[in-house]
Amino acid sequence: MESEIGGPLFKFVRNILAHFPLFETWDEVWASKELVNWQKEGLTIDRFLKKYAGHGEVKYRFWEEDKKRMTYMSIRFPEEYGNNKIHLKDMIEEKDGVKFSLIMMRQILNTQVESVGENV
Repeated sequence: MESEIGGPLFKFVRNILAHFPLFETWDEVWASKELVNWQKEGLTIDRFLKKYAGHGEVKYRFWEEDKKRMTYMSIRFPEEYGNNKIHLKDMIEEKDGVKFSLIMMRQILNTQVESVGENV
């Protein structure tokens, strides 16, 4: 599951933070089925939580080129997806979530921009 979770997790974190800008810190961020589907059911956040709720913890790893080592982080999924509050901090720690998001954004940029890393 580790190989398939990266993209969907990145979209989930990004969409939670972008579409619900009412939180000031990582530890405050939460979602529920009612909040996520306030406008329409079946969008990205809803699909992610429906698919992964109840799954066991996943260890995600990535290579940090500048440190020449693998970094590991834990992704924990909610036991159930309903009108209960699902806190982002319970799924992924802030440090790991920010690092993961930056790595994913860098990978996207590396495939889209030819001059990444070059002096322009």
